[in-house]
Amino acid sequence: MLAETIYKLMLYGFLMVLFAGAYAILYAMGRFSGLPLLTRASYSFALLQFLSGLGMVLSPYLDLLWRVIILFSTFAYLFIPPVMWRVVVEMHKRHEE
Repeated sequence: MLAETIYKLMLYGFLMVLFAGAYAILYAMGRFSGLPLLTRASYSFALLQFLSGLGMVLSPYLDLLWRVIILFSTFAYLFIPPVMWRVVVEMHKRHEE
């Protein structure tokens, strides 16, 4: 039972990182290339990343502290690619002036 729980936690963790990376890459590619379809497709990976994070949060094996940390990072990462895109665009605007 413990081995199965740890296996599921590892799988959810791996999937969370994989989907978060796919979200960030597709979001940036969609914005850079001006293809809204890629940007919209990135949101599906954001949803999968969120669900993977919830899979870890709902595990009975983790303490409350770890659940809160994972839940916070799951929510926070939903906003990182759009915010970082704005930061990079503003940096380049200032550099061009």
